[in-house]
Amino acid sequence: MKEIKGLATITIAIVIIVVGIAAVAAYVVLTQEAPVEKAITIAWTEGPEFDFVEAHIPEFEAETGIEVTLSDIPRAHIIERIMLELLSPTGAFHATCMDATELPTVAATEGLVDLYEFKPKSEWLAEGFYESQLEVPTIDGKLYLVPGFWNGALLLYYWEEYFENTEWKDEFMAWPDRTMDELRLPENPEELLELAEFWDVVEDGTVNGIGPDGKYPIYLQATTEELGTAGAMSLFIPMAEYYGGGVYDYETGEILVNKPASIQAMEYISELAQHAQLTVLKDGTFEAEIAVKEGTCIMADQWSYMFPMLDTENMSPEAMGQYKVAMRPMPHNPDMLGIAILDTPKKELCFEFVEWMNSPEIAKGLVLATPKAPNQTAVAEDPEIAGAEWLDPLLDSYGRVQPLTKLVKSPFIVEIYAATAYRLSQALTGELSAQEACAAAAEDIEAIVG
Repeated sequence: MKEIKGLATITIAIVIIVVGIAAVAAYVVLTQEAPVEKAITIAWTEGPEFDFVEAHIPEFEAETGIEVTLSDIPRAHIIERIMLELLSPTGAFHATCMDATELPTVAATEGLVDLYEFKPKSEWLAEGFYESQLEVPTIDGKLYLVPGFWNGALLLYYWEEYFENTEWKDEFMAWPDRTMDELRLPENPEELLELAEFWDVVEDGTVNGIGPDGKYPIYLQATTEELGTAGAMSLFIPMAEYYGGGVYDYETGEILVNKPASIQAMEYISELAQHAQLTVLKDGTFEAEIAVKEGTCIMADQWSYMFPMLDTENMSPEAMGQYKVAMRPMPHNPDMLGIAILDTPKKELCFEFVEWMNSPEIAKGLVLATPKAPNQTAVAEDPEIAGAEWLDPLLDSYGRVQPLTKLVKSPFIVEIYAATAYRLSQALTGELSAQEACAAAAEDIEAIVG
């Protein structure tokens, strides 16, 4: 009987041990993190850089085993799409391209990864990144964006013949309102305005039949449905700083848009727009692109992405080989399109994508696919890039000669720009005077920032 009792006790003990081991094993299995699927989705906007990266994605997938899907989001809605995803994550994408001017609003949600957590700033610099490229998108000492895709610039595209032809030179010298010593490319905003007025009034408002109905020979980014560095804000923000004003100082909380210098900038743009194209497509970028392609403008304020198109089948026979590029005659907004990573379990995989994007071969290919200011020494010194016709005008336009404006790092920046752009549109249409528009914008900003 004692033996049976002892056997039962041993059996019970064994069962308890087995159950305990099973429970521990089950706990370990259940609490272990599931392996992360090696697949990521990157939200991207249309354009030459999208096409280039999409064509080279198979190389990245072969090197890393990470499957990449590029989600093409219409550029007019990408900031809204990113904000929605950060506020209510659905896993729709794991990283996104983003412009530095919109970054403060998105970074304020704390849904992005600080890239310095992955790699100290010293390591980025040791790899040849320019310090300035890593500083502009830094917010509170955190790097949320590596500007590896786009450091583009607005350039001055011009029809060379109109500045070389002796008849036009004589017309200009005979023009009673001129102050420039000769007909040449503008080097500052005042000279741009003078040339815009000249081409608008000569021969009773027509210029040899060029342009729609023989009018509007200069195309500007003078539209207000595009925000940030696009549209008329790409004129107003730099011009406000050029005259000594601004929009909003995030560090001090001072509203600058209603200061005399900012009003002067608003007046300048309103006058300049009177001698430029009418809004047709409500998109200054594509209006200018079409005008250059069709040969219907003498000058255009247009992005550097268009340069490779100038001598291709994209151009009309009349425009083929006619246009050159020069430095933009006014300051520039920082325009840095780069990668931002969402704080998800796939952030490590996304960071591998970031490193691949900034490898010398891919970085160089992006610069050649859509001309931009290189972000690394090795890329800038490559013979194909260092000798490019567009490089000096681009660098002169983007910080080397023309200064870059300060990045407003307010989490309300998108709302501030939207409100200011609306008031700018009222000034451009004559609904409000420049002073009234700036005063209204100041009231809007005060309400936004509280």
